Amino acid sequence: MNNTNKYYTTSNKHKKAFFCILCAIALAAGLLIGISGCRAADERPATMWILCKPGATVNVRRTPDRDGQIVGYMEVGDDFRTYGKTSNGFVRAEGIGEYGEAWIYTGYVVSEEPERIGSTYVCTSNARVACRRWVDGPQVSGRPWIVNGSTVQVFYIADGWAVTNRGYIKAEYLEADPT
Repeated sequence: MNNTNKYYTTSNKHKKAFFCILCAIALAAGLLIGISGCRAADERPATMWILCKPGATVNVRRTPDRDGQIVGYMEVGDDFRTYGKTSNGFVRAEGIGEYGEAWIYTGYVVSEEPERIGSTYVCTSNARVACRRWVDGPQVSGRPWIVNGSTVQVFYIADGWAVTNRGYIKAEYLEADPT
C-alpha cells in the first residue's frame, strides 16, 4: 500500500467520523425539540377557571407575554383546559380562538370553580391584610390594607382567594358578617 492511499483512507475516516458526530448531534437536538413540544402520554389536561371582578374581563393573548396580541377575553367563571404554564406566568389555554390555543396570565387563573358570594365579610386578622391587584399579585394602590373589624364586599372565592370591592384578599382572613 502506498502513502497516498493510506492518506486518502485516513482522511475519509476523519470525514466519516465528523459526519457521524454531526448526525448524532442533530438527532439529539431533534429529539430534545420534539420532546419539549410534546406532552407525556399519561399527562392529563387540567381544567382551570378565570377569577376576576364582576364585569371585568381577562385578556387572552396569542403569545405568552404581556405584549402579545389580544385575541379574546374571558370573564369570571369561564373555564378552559391547559397542560402547563410558562416561567413568565402564563398558562396555555387549549381549544381557544382561531389558532386552537392562547395564553392567559396566571394571576387571574384558579384551579377550582369560583363560588359566587355577593355578601359582606369582616376581616378577622390580628394584623393588617394586604389587598392585591390579582391572585398573589402586588398590592393595590391607594388603600392597600384592611385591618381587623373592617368590612368588605366579597364577590367570589376560589383557591383560598376572595375577590372583593378592595381587591384580592386571602379568604382565610375573612368571615361572613353575621349582621
